[in-house]
Formats: sequence, C-alpha cells, structure tokens
Amino acid sequence: MFEYILLAVLLMLSFFFSGTETAMTAVSKPLLLELEKSGDKRAKHVNKLKQNTATLLGTLLFGNNVVNIAITALATALTIEAFGEKYGVLIATFGVSFVVLVFSEILPKTYAMSNSLNFSLKAGPILSVMIYCFAPCVKALNSLSKLMMRFLPSSGTNQPTADEVKAEIRGALLMQTDDAVMDQEKGMLKSVLELSDVTVQDIMVHRRQLVSINVATPLPEIFEFVSRSPFSRFPLWKGSSNNIVGILHSKALLKMMNAYYRGKKTLHLMDYASKPWFVLNTTSLLDQLHAFKKRREHFALVVDEYGSLEGLVTLEDVLEEIVGDISDENDRPEESTLQPIKTDAGGWQVEGSATIRDINRHFKWEIPDENAATIAGYIMYETERIPNVGETFVIDGFSFTVVQKERNRLSVIEILPPAS
Repeated sequence: MFEYILLAVLLMLSFFFSGTETAMTAVSKPLLLELEKSGDKRAKHVNKLKQNTATLLGTLLFGNNVVNIAITALATALTIEAFGEKYGVLIATFGVSFVVLVFSEILPKTYAMSNSLNFSLKAGPILSVMIYCFAPCVKALNSLSKLMMRFLPSSGTNQPTADEVKAEIRGALLMQTDDAVMDQEKGMLKSVLELSDVTVQDIMVHRRQLVSINVATPLPEIFEFVSRSPFSRFPLWKGSSNNIVGILHSKALLKMMNAYYRGKKTLHLMDYASKPWFVLNTTSLLDQLHAFKKRREHFALVVDEYGSLEGLVTLEDVLEEIVGDISDENDRPEESTLQPIKTDAGGWQVEGSATIRDINRHFKWEIPDENAATIAGYIMYETERIPNVGETFVIDGFSFTVVQKERNRLSVIEILPPAS
C-alpha cells in the first residue's frame, strides 16, 4: 500500500516540476514587473527566481528527472511483483510511458501554458525551498554544463538587439485580440515602433502644396491673405518660391499689424520673421521628433542632399503618424489628399498625391512603400513610365487604373484590392 501512495506522490511531484518549468518559461516578464511595481510580493519573488536562469532550470530539470526515474523504477518493481518478470517488464514499459507522458508531461505543460501567471506565482515559494535543498547537486551540474559549453559555438552574448526587441513587440501586438479599442492601441504602438524607419520625406507636405508669401508683397495684401488662411506659419520667399528666407508666424504678424495701423508705415517684413530651419529629407521621424523637442519648434523645411527645397514637416505631421489624423476647427476637408470615393466595381478612387502610408492605414492594406511615398509615384516606379488615362495595372495583387491625369501628374487613381 505504501508503494502505491509513494507512486502517487511522485506523479504529483513530476506534475509540479513539468508544469513549473513551462509556467516559468511562458509567463510574461513585463507583466511580472508591472505586478511587482504594484506591490505584489509573489511577483517580486518570481522575478527574483527568473533572474538566475541556470539555477532555476537546473533545479527543475534535476528534480523532474530524479522523480521520473523513481516513478519508472517503482512502477517496474510493482508490475513485476504483480504479473511476474515475463509480463511485468512489458507492462511497466508501456504503462509507465503512457502515465508519465500524460500525467507528467502533456497535462501539466498544457495547463501551465494556459495559466502561466497563476501557476508561477503559486509555485514560487515551493520552488525556492527546492532550490535550497538541491543547491549542491545543481551547482555541480551547472559547473559541468559551463565546462561543456566551451566546446559549443556561441554568439558571445544573450542580450537581444534593438531590432530583435522591436520584432518581439510587433509579434506580441499581432497576437492580441482584434476588438475596436485594442485595434486602435495596436496601431499607435506599431506606429511608434516604425518612427525610426520612416523619414520626413514620407510624410512632408510637398513644395507644390506649400502656402508661402513673397516678401515683396505689399503689407495690406499680406494682412488680408493671412487673415483668410487657416495656417499659423508661412514661409517667406524672395526672388523664387524655392528660395525661403524666413518664417512668418501669425502672432508676429499681429504685432506688425498693430504697428502698421498705429501709423508706422516704414515696416520691414523680415524684421518680424524668424530664421528658417532646414532638415534633410532622409531624417527619421524619431530623430525629427527629438529635434522638434530640443529646439522647441513645430515647423521645419525639408531639403534634399543638394539643398533644394522639397517641402515642409510639422510636429503635428509627426504626431499624426502615431495617433492618426488630428483635425481642428480651422482644418478644411478638401485639404486632405486622401478622399476615397467608392466605385461601382468595389474599388476606391483616391488622389494620386495620397501617400501609401495613409492609404494602408485607412484601408488596412499592405501596399509596399519602400520605393515611393505616394500612390502615383508607386505606379510610375513599378511601370517605369508615366501611364495614360484608362490604363490598368495589376501590381502585388492590387489593380490600379489611371482615372485622371494633369500633364505628367497622375491626379486620380482607382484601386481595386485583391479578392479576399
């Protein structure tokens, strides 16, 4: 009778060791750290155990193997005693293998995988006692393992790279549920991770769309123009619209208007303008965000490697890459380049100047944006020419049709997504 009780105890120990090994491996370390910060002593204890991985795994593997060997030996002895040596060994071989596989491997590991947090928190105190009891044997085994590790190839470090950490976070986001709230949060977190991969050229306002002012314009005309504009900052150019010499803020203009209408007629526009800030088009959004914060500015002009003006980028543009479109009472819907119109064929018509990133975010598509920023640029890059109106191209599963064209610019594109 004692032998059967001992066998049941050994099976429970094997369940504990196998389940704890899986739970300790599967439990989320960030979640444990968050629980520890909130004052959970059990989480703090588990975190301390996980810090010494070699001792933790060594104890679990040592205990599990000793227990499983003891189960095999005891079960074999019991079956030989009950069925004789001829059939006892055969029954023990298949019977013990089945029992150990189900009750000491599959069942505990499956349960621990789906309840890793609770399992690890409850097993922590018991495991600490076992680590103390098995310490001499585990230290000896770890020393032997370290000696043998010298003969195995190793990268020399177990610290993940920044790219590996980002990839792990992206993978964790993909595993989350797809409810509406989580979908928004996932999108924001994903955008934050991509800030270092996206350049200001991908989100800038192109120079063709810049609202700028000629410094030679009479002051009353400038006052009238700015009062009707929804913008607060205006690039000032001299001689050519690409020659930006200053930035006029609407607040500075108010001071200028006050002085002008008080009778001071000899005013110089450049006296109220600030110096323009130029940034390279290859600057990442993460670097640009830090630069905005450091300089305490919200507005920068984008130039290429030759110093030619390409467009402008604002702090709001960068933030919109994270949180989505930010509209205020002065924004006009017609200013947006992404105004999708549903077609009878099930596709969408968009402006050719709409960025691929905006289209992908709006429709949850995955049109490649490595070689072009706008959808018109993408079509011309892939076709290696300027298409004509009515031409249709199938690229990466998407069907693109040129609906309107202004000179060499593709102004309206119809996009038909792949059939799901």
